[in-house]
Amino acid sequence: MPIFKYNARDAGGASVRGELEAANRKLALQKLGARKLKPVSVAEASTGAKGGHGSSFKLKSFLTQKVSLKSKVTLNRKLALPFLSALKELLACGIQAGDGLQLMSQRLNDPSQKHLASKLWEDVRQGYSLSEAFHNNSSVFDESMVSLVEAGEATGSLTNVLSRLVSNMEASKQIKSKLVSALAYPIFLIFIAFCLVLMFLFFLMPRIQNLLDSLGGDLPVSTQILIGAAEWSIAYGWIVVLGLVIGISLLISWRKTPKGRSSFDAFTLRIPFLGNFLRDLQILRLTQVLSLLLENGITMVQSLTMVERSMTNFAMRDSMNEVKNKVTEGASLSGSFKATGYFDGMTLDIFTVGENTGNVVPGLKQMVAQYGNRIDAAIKAFLGVISVVVLIMVFLFVGLVAIGVLSAVFQMSSSLSG
Repeated sequence: MPIFKYNARDAGGASVRGELEAANRKLALQKLGARKLKPVSVAEASTGAKGGHGSSFKLKSFLTQKVSLKSKVTLNRKLALPFLSALKELLACGIQAGDGLQLMSQRLNDPSQKHLASKLWEDVRQGYSLSEAFHNNSSVFDESMVSLVEAGEATGSLTNVLSRLVSNMEASKQIKSKLVSALAYPIFLIFIAFCLVLMFLFFLMPRIQNLLDSLGGDLPVSTQILIGAAEWSIAYGWIVVLGLVIGISLLISWRKTPKGRSSFDAFTLRIPFLGNFLRDLQILRLTQVLSLLLENGITMVQSLTMVERSMTNFAMRDSMNEVKNKVTEGASLSGSFKATGYFDGMTLDIFTVGENTGNVVPGLKQMVAQYGNRIDAAIKAFLGVISVVVLIMVFLFVGLVAIGVLSAVFQMSSSLSG
């Protein structure tokens, strides 16, 4: 039987450490409760294998590892939305979270989701809460999801929290889909134009040049410029590509550091148009999470702490930390947000009205709708502008190549006529 090491406190608050035997972690917690001990940490002790039981345990671990390798399941962020959607539907039917996870581990068809449900069910069966089980699978669930589920458990409104969380994730997915759709057509045009230019420069132009050389004609200036550019690309293009690869690699490595990530995110917010769009995305996420937490009874300071974890832009995350500290010291919410410089006047007015009425949630929901519409409008405008710009660039690029090719063809015709 497994041995669990525990750190607990007795009725007088004194620290108690020890070991006990239990079939699983849940039973270990029950035994500690029967002893009137409040557990601080309970973990299974790593024990060596003895006799047949040890050999059986090793064999079982080996077989489990082999099965896991065969299944080749991957746990990543893409699983979060479909998994939470399925769990939300079960909870809405009145099923408890643990029973829902057990049912999903048996009934789901997708191997990755089924494996995830099994892992979560095992953690819950061992006595962990649902939020702790989510935290143990951080490759799927980020900090904001864990915080929201924890808030739902604390307030007894887990079903409502999951419903709002799924709605927010679906809205974020739609925004990403719109961005991908907006970029797909321009990227396709650039790719086609690049392929045409390569074909002109490296297949058609050398043949025309050889023919003119044999006829004793000279290439036009525009054609010579194109051929010179092609030869330069062949001779030195690899250096440019190598420099770009090294530069991007260094940038990525620097961005992975805390200081680098904060500086890079702050720089992106200063880029014209793009910075405003990224800021609006973060404010939309902030208002979604903050309204959800406050609506379910979480205090303002705790909500701001959880909102800070949900921010993906580290520069704005640092600002949220300052907001939390100021609110903790007694400053007004609107004044604290104003000091960050990221919120416009209308947003601050909504916060002010919410503070005066004693309920910020309606104003936050209004901001969610406003920023959602603003982001949709920005995506549509971006799609229109980027399409026009790319079309003009492609037209100019292909046009210059066409002029060079046609000039060479006319020069070749003149030489043949002569």
